[in-house]
Amino acid sequence: MQQELTYRLGESVFNVSRGTLYRAGELVLPRPKTFKLLAYLARNPGRVVGKDELLDVVWPSTTVTDDSLTQCIRDARKCIGDEQQQIIRTMPRRGYMFQPSGALAVGPASVELPDGLERRRAEPCIAVFPFRSQALDEALKSTFDAVAEEITLALSYFRTLSVLAHYSTIALARTEPDGMQAALQEAGVDFVVEGRIDGGDPLFNVVITLSDTRSARRLWTQAFSFEADAVFDFHQTVAKRIASALVFNIESAAAHRLEPAPARNVGAYTHLMQALCLLRANGEDAAERARAHLWEAIAHDPQSGLAFAYLAWTDAVQNGYGRTPPERLDQALDHALRGVSLSPYEARCHRILGLTLMFRHDFPAAESHCRKALELNPYDADSIAQMGRLKAIRGNPAAGLELLDWAMQLNPIHPPWYYLDRGVVQLLLGRHGEAAETFACMPPRDVNRWALLSVCQALQDNREAAAASVRQARELEPGLSAATIRQVIMLEGEADNAWLRAALEKAGWV
Repeated sequence: MQQELTYRLGESVFNVSRGTLYRAGELVLPRPKTFKLLAYLARNPGRVVGKDELLDVVWPSTTVTDDSLTQCIRDARKCIGDEQQQIIRTMPRRGYMFQPSGALAVGPASVELPDGLERRRAEPCIAVFPFRSQALDEALKSTFDAVAEEITLALSYFRTLSVLAHYSTIALARTEPDGMQAALQEAGVDFVVEGRIDGGDPLFNVVITLSDTRSARRLWTQAFSFEADAVFDFHQTVAKRIASALVFNIESAAAHRLEPAPARNVGAYTHLMQALCLLRANGEDAAERARAHLWEAIAHDPQSGLAFAYLAWTDAVQNGYGRTPPERLDQALDHALRGVSLSPYEARCHRILGLTLMFRHDFPAAESHCRKALELNPYDADSIAQMGRLKAIRGNPAAGLELLDWAMQLNPIHPPWYYLDRGVVQLLLGRHGEAAETFACMPPRDVNRWALLSVCQALQDNREAAAASVRQARELEPGLSAATIRQVIMLEGEADNAWLRAALEKAGWV
């Protein structure tokens, strides 16, 4: 495996290998030229890079003035918070030098993966962008936003294809048009699926296009018309047409064997899609609003296994990662079991049941259902990351880190919980400095960030920094205790738990 290069730059974290930049836990999307300049400087730390060399790298075969380079340097410093010019230094009459305060090179050792999981990237890689629409009301717009995610999921069942995770695609979709092609190529996307929706009375008219990112050439276009009550069949139809347009040797068994049906009528489907949009948004009251839509979906279709599964998600996850009260976990388990019984071939139902069982500390059963989710959908980044966390919990953090790094490659612009899981695994491996770097990528308002940072700092004998992190955590949650933090980390073995109790005590938690 190639070594990763990651720089911690003040409150920014720049992963050169993955092409991601986070500042204070928030994703930053530099302009393509700015990113190219940053990446080149980061790969040449401590060396004066001349202006002519930078011009050749960033603007090959193009004549530009020094003002363009000066503006690009200014943008790069702004992106990483280097207003004091301490990281990108100007060397008068010579060029620029990248001089970070510290670099972290991460090269996880190759380990044996769990049985039945093969680490590879299928080709080609596809990104399904959110659909565009002008005339739809908000309810229908959110429905079709979620339909793009359903197409992503349906495509991922074809094992000769690789699909960029929906979270990453949403972030890429915000890129300015003049930088879109470069951004997609940086993310390793070979093809893009886009859609435009019109009408709705009585028919929806949707035009889907498939484009090659390298040539920007449209490879396939097709128009679809359907009535409102057929919307829940739409994503499966589109996924099959896209796959057929790309390859001729698709595993037809996968296409026909595993066709998750999220709902049986349009009312249920619409409420389910609105709930998924709310859960992704993570707003202040998003979980409760999502629950209302999920119950409406179940009222329309009592056989909607996915609606029950996401009710379990709101019970188990939205009430605290690993800290959900037992009564809510009992409720979550009931809903998750109902979801799997109604939709036994839906990978997400098994993944959510596995997560619920993990929070209940039933780790063998959790791993069994996570494995089932991966059998059904082997390229779902969230399931791979969840399996990585379970491997670490159960005493194999090396395999856990391998899986989490793989998940991050499949979903490079990932949600913040990936950092929580990866940092915990690094902590268990004794890589305390790397774990601190990872936890620092979490949002500043996340109490887990500061609690876990304090443990890393204490284990590095940096008691002053650890005490400061403890204070930050207690400002966010005054009643936070060592027992609560152990609930978040979750370990199966007694020796591991004894080590964790000692580490928390050293950090000042009681």
